Amino acid sequence: MNENSEGDGAAADLNLSEEDRRLYREVLDESIDLPAEDARLERLRELGVIFTEPLTKQLGTRSLPHAERTFYQREIAEIARHAERIREIAPILDALARETDGQETGTGNAVEILRAKKDINSIIFDAIERSDYVWSSQTGPRSPEGLQRSITRDMALLGQGVQYRNIYPTSARTRLPETEYARMTSGTGNAEARTSSRRYARMILTESVGVVSDIRVGEGAAEPAIIIRDPALLAWLMEMFGREWETADPWFPDPADGDAVSDRELVERDILVLLSEGNTRNAICRKLEISERTYSNYTAALRERYRARTNEQLMFAWGKRRQP
Repeated sequence: MNENSEGDGAAADLNLSEEDRRLYREVLDESIDLPAEDARLERLRELGVIFTEPLTKQLGTRSLPHAERTFYQREIAEIARHAERIREIAPILDALARETDGQETGTGNAVEILRAKKDINSIIFDAIERSDYVWSSQTGPRSPEGLQRSITRDMALLGQGVQYRNIYPTSARTRLPETEYARMTSGTGNAEARTSSRRYARMILTESVGVVSDIRVGEGAAEPAIIIRDPALLAWLMEMFGREWETADPWFPDPADGDAVSDRELVERDILVLLSEGNTRNAICRKLEISERTYSNYTAALRERYRARTNEQLMFAWGKRRQP
């Protein structure tokens, strides 16, 4: 089935290559016989220009203006999600502006910005040693070296009764160093680890100090950290962390019998959800911090399980199974 296809000028806005345009026209005119899963059609599929009929398994086309509107709707939805995230950290930014009065580095006690890693770590370690609990969220992979430095100190603190709650990205389940760290710390009985596919600020929270660093890239990155001592802001951060904790997936200690979900099932679930939201392969790999090879392996297994030849058929089959 080919939908109305006038408006070929929209191809420029969709950034279609000459090869993409040629394939689109040939499928539209039914002058080419391609298998539905042909890799050359991937870009056209991502844009929604070409799809596979769920019943006939035949290739179909959508009009370029329609695909363009859908593409921009997805972009607008993504911008809206980012805007919502920005609104969540607005109280921090407002307090920061008041405290620093427009200066690059603050010197007040309630909120300040630090860039020297030594100073940041000194504040964190001092606060942890004087606290009964530590809540933290990680936004990216932790290096094996960094984890090795942390494990001795953290095990000693956990042995003294300090309570840890750590939220990791779902992709941490695929990395052995972080898995071993989470398993060892939870084995003390005073630490819990959960994972989430949502992206949010990296933070470390104690009773007296909160540290937020939202642009961190890996271990040891030279980025500023916002040090928060203001009680109201600290309470707000703890509330936000608590909401994230409730929606995150238990990792260690192992969930009670009947509630356990395998690491693979969690990644598959996140891929299906992101596909249903219209995310492309690259966007999904970036958001879940997985390689394209891992993405391909998982989606191939999902298509086989749902007896689908393409991701469009996979979405159709998955949607039917989710219906009550």
